[in-house]
Amino acid sequence: MGSMCLSKVFVKSAEQGSALVEEAAKLIVRNGEIEVHTLFGERKVLKGYAVKEIDLLKNYIILSERGKAG
Repeated sequence: MGSMCLSKVFVKSAEQGSALVEEAAKLIVRNGEIEVHTLFGERKVLKGYAVKEIDLLKNYIILSERGKAG
């Protein structure tokens, strides 16, 4: 396997605001929820969001509020 890269999870854009999760190792989308796991086993369930963009080179994930454009 290659080197390990963790991602930051943002709402709206990587340039604005703070990250909801700083070191996301795993992201699962199911039943209208986004479940984020960190390297240390912490788990955060986000409701009302959709995945908007994932950039694996820059290590970020952008979410948008479901039903809102942007």
